[in-house]
Amino acid sequence: GGALKLLVWQAVTILNPHLSEGTKDYLAARCCAEPLITVDNDGKISPVLAAEVPSTQNGGLSADGKSVTYKLKQGVKWGDGEPFSADDVAFTFQFISDPGSSAVTAGSYANLDKVEALDPNTVKITFKDPTGGWMVPFSGTNGQVLPKHLMKDYVGAKSREAPINTKLVGTGPWMVDDFKPGDLVVYKPNPNFREQGKRYFDRLQPKVGGDAL
Repeated sequence: GGALKLLVWQAVTILNPHLSEGTKDYLAARCCAEPLITVDNDGKISPVLAAEVPSTQNGGLSADGKSVTYKLKQGVKWGDGEPFSADDVAFTFQFISDPGSSAVTAGSYANLDKVEALDPNTVKITFKDPTGGWMVPFSGTNGQVLPKHLMKDYVGAKSREAPINTKLVGTGPWMVDDFKPGDLVVYKPNPNFREQGKRYFDRLQPKVGGDAL
């Protein structure tokens, strides 16, 4: 238990992963926010917010290579207690694809035609062209999903005004307790996280001050 204090050499400046200014911001956001899937160094794909990895066998990957359908984990909540759903995934694409948002992750979504919430627990991603890289959107640090109920008024030119840029609310194990951009982030446990036994520490505190050399 207790606090895990980390000394990092690059300061966290923003907590919205899609407005990130570098790896240090992506990692800081990932403590709170989650993607649908993640891919490890060996190329193994694992579900995060997805209930399973899409495949041709389970009907998740279309035969023409132009769409992927995700079944989402049920009962997932945002840090503020609101329910997570496919609408949040579709909204995240809306935010990223709006040029006014200036999302730095837009390149990972450039081949997408549309993202549809078929029902609260199912989201369909349609590509402009057949693609083998169906796992690129909504995976890893570039795929972190945003809460529609908190971000719907901050799409486009108002993206930099969103409160979650400095007080990120996600579906992950941690919540932002305090943030001093360029200095310190303090996280506390998310009381609504679906896997309560997975955290050991009471606080997580990355602070700038290390040296890359």
